[in-house]
Amino acid sequence: MSQNPVKAVPIVYTIRGCDACVKLLQKWDAEGVTYDERRVELSQDTLDQARRFGSLVPIVVWPDGTVQQGFGDSLGCFI
Repeated sequence: MSQNPVKAVPIVYTIRGCDACVKLLQKWDAEGVTYDERRVELSQDTLDQARRFGSLVPIVVWPDGTVQQGFGDSLGCFI
């Protein structure tokens, strides 16, 4: 019996209206990157999770645990 392993994908914390978040997701969508988007304005639990990693979205948590804040030349948005 063959099992299909679940592929780990980056988690990206975003907030509506954040230009840096929009640019990152547009880039990833164009490149076919699979990701798990978590919108911080929709849930206090999600906001609390994001704040464990930083205070500036987009926050990307890579499968290896590496964390990045902001995107490119854009600072991002404070949460």
